Amino acid sequence: MTWKNVEPQELRDIYNGITLVAEAECEFTTDFVGGQPADDKGLEAFCRFHLKLTDDEIPAAVARIKGEELAKPSTGAPTPNGEAQAPEGELKEAESYAVCSIRHCEAGPWLGDWQIKACLKCAATRVDLFSSKKGAKGDMSHLGSIRPIGASKACEHAGHIHLYTGDPPFAAPTQFKKYMGSVHGAQGRVSIVHDSEIALPGTRFAFQFRVPPLKFDETALKLLFATIPIIGLGSVKALENGKFRVLSLRYDIPEIKRKEKEKK
Repeated sequence: MTWKNVEPQELRDIYNGITLVAEAECEFTTDFVGGQPADDKGLEAFCRFHLKLTDDEIPAAVARIKGEELAKPSTGAPTPNGEAQAPEGELKEAESYAVCSIRHCEAGPWLGDWQIKACLKCAATRVDLFSSKKGAKGDMSHLGSIRPIGASKACEHAGHIHLYTGDPPFAAPTQFKKYMGSVHGAQGRVSIVHDSEIALPGTRFAFQFRVPPLKFDETALKLLFATIPIIGLGSVKALENGKFRVLSLRYDIPEIKRKEKEKK
C-alpha cells in the first residue's frame, strides 16, 4: 500500500475552483438588534453601561435579573391551585423581562456566518430561485459558505463577521435599547419587555460568499444582493430593524466545463 499526502491548500483550491465568489461590504441603515440571551458577561455589561451601576452593585443586579425578573405574576382572583385569575372578560397579563445581547469575542461584536447565510436563503426563497432552479437550495445549504473579509476579519474564527466603524476601522460601539410587546399563550396575554444590545446605523460588516455556480448565475447573484438588505439581519425585524445597504459588491464566476452525455 502506497499512501499519498494531500495538502490542505490543495483541497481549498479545489473548493474555490468549483464555486463562484462574491465579496460585499455593507452598512446598517437601521439599528441592528442582538437576540442572543445575555450570559453573565452580557448582563454585567448591561448593568455597567446602561444601568450605570458601580462594580460593587453589579453582582447583585445580575443575580436579580437572572432570578427575579424572569416573570411577574398577574393580578386577579386566585384559582383553587393558587394561580391568579384575570377578572371576567379580561385577559390575564404577566410581564416577562430579559436582556439580549450581540455576540462578542475579545475582538468586539460580531455576526454569525449562519445569520448571513440564513438571510441569503430567505431571499432565494422569496424570489423563487429555489423553486425555479432545482438543486439550488441544496447547493446553498450544503456547499455554500460565508467568510469574513477586510475589517470584519478581526479574529481567527472563520465564522465571526465582525462589526466595525470608522476610518481606520475599529470595533463598532454598542448600546442597549428597551423593546416592549405582547404575545398570546396558554396562560393568556403576556407582556414582553426586553433590553437588547444594538449596533447603530452606520455600523459596517464585510463578507465573502461562495456557492457552486451551476444554479447561481450573474442574474441570480445580483438578485440575492438586491433583496437581502430589505430582509435584514438580527432581531426585532418587525420594527424594521436590521436593514442595511450594500456599499460595494464584486464577484467572479468560474467557467466549469460539463461533459455532455453522448447520444446513443
